[in-house]
Amino acid sequence: MFKITLLIPLLFCHFVNAQTLNFYYGNIHAHSGYSDGNKDSATSNLSTPIEDFLYARQSLHTDFYGISEHNHSGAGNMGPYYFYKGLADADSATIDSQFVAMYGMEWGVISTGGHVILYGFDSLCGWDFGNTEIHVAQIDYSKLWQTVNRKKGCFAYFAHPQNDDYNNLLNIAYDSIADKAIAGTAMRSGPAFSTNNLYSNPATGTYLSQYNAALKAGYHLGVGLDHDTHNTVFDRQSSGRFVVMAPILNRAEIIEGIRRMRIYSSDDWNVKVNFSINNLPMGSIIENAGNPTLSVTVNDADVNETVSSIAIYYGVPDSGVNPTILTTVNNDSLTFTHTILNNTNYYYYLYIIQGDGNKIWTSPIWYNRNDNSTIQTPIANFKNSTIACSNADYYLQDSSLNEPTSWWWSIPGGYPAQSSLQNPTIKFATAGTYNVTLTSTNQAGTSASITKVITVVNPPNILINSVDTICKGKSVTLTATGGNSYVWNNGTTQNSITVQPNITTQYSVTGFDVNCKNKASKVIVVNQIYQSPLITANGDTLYSNFNENVQWYYNGTLIVGATQNSLLAIETGIYTFQIKDSEGCISNFSMQYNFQNQSAISELDASLLFKIFPNPTPGVLYVSAENPQYNLNLAVIDEQGKTILKQHAVECSVNNLLTIDLSQFGAGIYYLKLQIANKMYSSKIRVL
Repeated sequence: MFKITLLIPLLFCHFVNAQTLNFYYGNIHAHSGYSDGNKDSATSNLSTPIEDFLYARQSLHTDFYGISEHNHSGAGNMGPYYFYKGLADADSATIDSQFVAMYGMEWGVISTGGHVILYGFDSLCGWDFGNTEIHVAQIDYSKLWQTVNRKKGCFAYFAHPQNDDYNNLLNIAYDSIADKAIAGTAMRSGPAFSTNNLYSNPATGTYLSQYNAALKAGYHLGVGLDHDTHNTVFDRQSSGRFVVMAPILNRAEIIEGIRRMRIYSSDDWNVKVNFSINNLPMGSIIENAGNPTLSVTVNDADVNETVSSIAIYYGVPDSGVNPTILTTVNNDSLTFTHTILNNTNYYYYLYIIQGDGNKIWTSPIWYNRNDNSTIQTPIANFKNSTIACSNADYYLQDSSLNEPTSWWWSIPGGYPAQSSLQNPTIKFATAGTYNVTLTSTNQAGTSASITKVITVVNPPNILINSVDTICKGKSVTLTATGGNSYVWNNGTTQNSITVQPNITTQYSVTGFDVNCKNKASKVIVVNQIYQSPLITANGDTLYSNFNENVQWYYNGTLIVGATQNSLLAIETGIYTFQIKDSEGCISNFSMQYNFQNQSAISELDASLLFKIFPNPTPGVLYVSAENPQYNLNLAVIDEQGKTILKQHAVECSVNNLLTIDLSQFGAGIYYLKLQIANKMYSSKIRVL
């Protein structure tokens, strides 16, 4: 059979009440560098689950892929933290309807008890990583089966089983707890350490004797093919595939398909096998009146992929007797009615050989003939609010009567549009009215349906109104709008909260209306004020440790225009400064600098250099200079010697007059002092 094709046409399998199952191909047994996989990482440069999933996603005929790390440190497991990372990697790699990544574990020690593949666990299950895991002792398989059954949506699968594995489970009395936990067993496995990436290194051995041993002991389990991959060849060492029948490609449906034993082992990577009894698919457990009618069709999209033979094997559960051939045909389909006695119970599975020698083994269908069956037709029903919210999870809860054993949901306009889960979670993208139909089927194959109209409304448009940026130490009020009630992430239930964050913080609120809820968030950026402003001095010049946005103060009073990083002090007193950032946030005051004017600067007549007018003045005084003067400090002193005004000017010239407003000080005599470098100029001023 070796033929590479990039396009896999879909073939659908139709069962009762228009149920549609598709065929999905992959593997559930592989390892990454988080245990003892990626042994060739030095050359492949791949070692993490996400890298391996992305590699597998590009492999041919691979719809799903499972990495099952060894669960204990003796086989290289790195601990619970890495198990959680693997789960997150599987989520990241999954693209619904295109590729499903699953992360699980291979539980046990091969030489002491045997390996079990586990999926559906949200934490590591084992014995050697302390309190952060689910603790099950190394060979305590009884507790393992109980643990699997307690966790919804989990399953166990035998990896390369030996006759006496799992505490000799296949050779002792039937265990119903184990039966409920175990979904399948390997028919083929490996080659575990293959380095072939050309799809040309298939497994050749089988675990057929262990499969038959489980069936004749009374266990209900399916069969698959896995690769047990330890090198970077994920789904590329052979064309063999684990096949799952499910309505759509997402993780929940793939796991449900495995749990319901809608699986088979195939050496061929795209063969479709339809096997049903009374229109119920492989994996079904049926009780019904009359003889079972078996229907089989085999299809392969590849040209010249013929079927050499189809053999139906059958046996009696819990009989201790191996199955035998019921009938064989040499074409790609058959219909066969098996005449059996009332109150007899059989299982049936297929063994198919293709023209190129590839082999397929299917999971069984169990059939109990009971002509006096009192199984009643199900009464389909589900209980839910008839109002749903767009783009929100909506939970469908089955409440059918008369013990149905399988369910089929049809949800046109929803996602998923179909589901085989008993209680699926769906979403509707847009508001409107939608018909949701549930078909419930029992083990006799009888079904009933119910349709309900679900009204989908849009959730409230929740907004948070507030400023986006504040300065450290300030508070801000956030107000939610759009709902009838609210719950903030700090537990407050008012529509407004006032907060004083010290760092940039995100706040969120959930708003509710009559039927729906929605969430909004707001990031408040906190601008940190400058820390530790410092003053240093060199003679009469004071320096800030910041180069810009400086504002100087003298005795607590702002010095107008003094915004440079240096200041020439004129008067004895206390000097400080503050920094203002680009967002307007002002720092605390710097350390105080106590300046004592001890310099012997001779005072010169200001008229030698400056023109001061009008003098006398009604209040506003102007200063100009014929020759421009730069970096001036000025002070106005009253007759009592008190400095009443200080200013700093970058330039004084005919074009850049200094303006001094003295109107607030009242009439009287004042002294104007102008300092440039080490020269002081003074003038007597009269205010009218």
